[in-house]
Amino acid sequence: MVHRHRVSTRLVLIGLLALSGLLAETGPAAAQSAARLYTVEDVPVDVTAGSAVAAREQAYEEGQRAAFRLLLQKLTPESVHGRLPATPSGAAFDALVQGFEVRDERSSGVRYIARMVVRFNPAEVQALLARTDLPTVTMASQPVLVLPLWQSPEAGLLLWDDPNPWRDAWARVALGQALVPVIVPLADAADLVGISAEQAAAGDRERLAAMARRYGAVASLVAVAKPAESEGKQALDIRFTRYDSAGEPETHSERVTAPAGETGTELQARAVRQVSSRLDASWKNAAAVRPGLENRISVITAVSGLDEWAALRRKLAEIGMIRRQNLVSLSRGEAEIVLWYAGQPEQLRAALAQRGLSLTNDPSASVGAVWRLSLQ
Repeated sequence: MVHRHRVSTRLVLIGLLALSGLLAETGPAAAQSAARLYTVEDVPVDVTAGSAVAAREQAYEEGQRAAFRLLLQKLTPESVHGRLPATPSGAAFDALVQGFEVRDERSSGVRYIARMVVRFNPAEVQALLARTDLPTVTMASQPVLVLPLWQSPEAGLLLWDDPNPWRDAWARVALGQALVPVIVPLADAADLVGISAEQAAAGDRERLAAMARRYGAVASLVAVAKPAESEGKQALDIRFTRYDSAGEPETHSERVTAPAGETGTELQARAVRQVSSRLDASWKNAAAVRPGLENRISVITAVSGLDEWAALRRKLAEIGMIRRQNLVSLSRGEAEIVLWYAGQPEQLRAALAQRGLSLTNDPSASVGAVWRLSLQ
C-alpha cells in the first residue's frame, strides 16, 4: 500500500511538471526584462520643415532611426561598433519597431521638438544581429547596490552623513537605460548599523554581501569620489570596486575633469553616468555571445516540490542565453535537466549566478562529469 502511494505521487508530480511546460517559456518577469532591454528612452528630436505636421512626421521617423542606432550600441561591445549593420529602410525597419511614445512635445508653425521612447521587437532585432555574426547581449544584469563614499577635504570619508553630494548625485541621476541597474540605499537606520564608511572603504565582504541581500542586489559597488583639480579645472578622482558573491573584487580608477562652464553638480552627474557606463561595458564583455553558437549541458538539481520547480524554471527562463530546457528524468528529490545555451560555459555560470543559481561540478561523481545546479 505504501509502495503504491509513492508511485502514484511520483506520477502525479511528473504529470504536473509536464503540464506546467518544461520547455523554456518566457514568464512575466522575463518579458519585462526583455522589454526594458529593447527599449530606448529619452531620444531628442528637433525638426524644422514646411509645416508643423511635416516636421512632426519627419521627427518621428528620425527619432526611431536614431533610437535604433543607440539600441545596437547598447546591445554590443564597443569593440564591434564599427561593424554594426546599416539601418534597414521601409518595411524591414517597420518590422523592427513595436511602437513609440512622445514626451515633452512642443511645436510651432514649422518646427517640432520632443523626446521619444522607442520599443523594438526583440526577435527581429536578434535576427538582424545574427546575420552580422556580432556578439550580442541577450539579457540585462541583475541590480547592483552602490555605496557612494565622498572624500571630504574637511570632514573626511562620508557615506551616510550629510552633506554627501556624491550620494545625492547617484540618487538624482536617471540611469534607466543602463544594462546594469543600480540601487542607491535609503540611508535609514538599518543601513547606518549595517555598514560604516570605513567598513565599506575597507571592503568588508560580509557586511557588503548583507547590504546587497537586503536590497535584492547581485553585487555591491563601493564608489569613492574625491574632489581634485586638473590644470586649473575642477575634477573628481573616482575609485570604484565591485564585490560579487564569488570571485575577486574588481577595482577601477579614473579622473573626470569639468570642461569650462560645467558646475560641480553637473560634473558629479556626469561622473555617475561614466561609472554606470563602465559597469555596462564590463557586463557586455562578460555576457555578449555570438549568434548561432549553442552548447548543451546536462545538470542535476534538487526538487522538493512543484513550487521549487516552478521557481527554478522561472529563473532559467529569465536567462536570455538559455534557448531551451528539458526534463530528462525525475527521481525522488532530484531532477535531471538538459539546457541548450548560447555562449561559453563560464558565461552560463555567470548568468546563472545573476539569478542566484550555482553551477558546480560534483567531485563525488564516480563516472564522468556531473554538474549540479542549486540555489546559492
